[in-house]
Amino acid sequence: MAYLAKPFTERLDASPAISVWCQLLLDHLEDFTTLAWFLVADGKLVEETFSRTMAQLDTTSFDATVPLLAYNHARNILITHAIAVLEATRREEEKNRIFDPSPLSGLPDLPRLAFMLRMVIRSSAREVAEFLSVTPCEARELVSHAINHLSARAPSSLQTSCHEA
Repeated sequence: MAYLAKPFTERLDASPAISVWCQLLLDHLEDFTTLAWFLVADGKLVEETFSRTMAQLDTTSFDATVPLLAYNHARNILITHAIAVLEATRREEEKNRIFDPSPLSGLPDLPRLAFMLRMVIRSSAREVAEFLSVTPCEARELVSHAINHLSARAPSSLQTSCHEA
């Protein structure tokens, strides 16, 4: 992840019409988009996540003295909103009875989110627990469940190919 090649305050002078938080998100758009996509895995939900994140950040004061803190704050807000957007979508799907709670090829949201946060995004176990509103022990169990689920499934190429004896 390329992080802050030049001082953040220099980049702000180039585009004064854009809010500082928006500028931060734009400067790291690939990182934040990838993060949101890993969590919600749907283009429309990524857009909704960004919309909510930007709305919250616009009401948050910005301190450019420590750029890494600002970046991490934006990252944490994005993760929180990605989880909220996914939960709201699942509730709506359940309400409209268009949700299959246990698809054969996928994991339920909590184990998948725990796995993505811990193993792919590399959040600490404590952060995973906070983001998912579970205890650290429950977070570890969710990650273990995801790993066991993924380990138990044979790759699809092996399931569909013919084998010669």
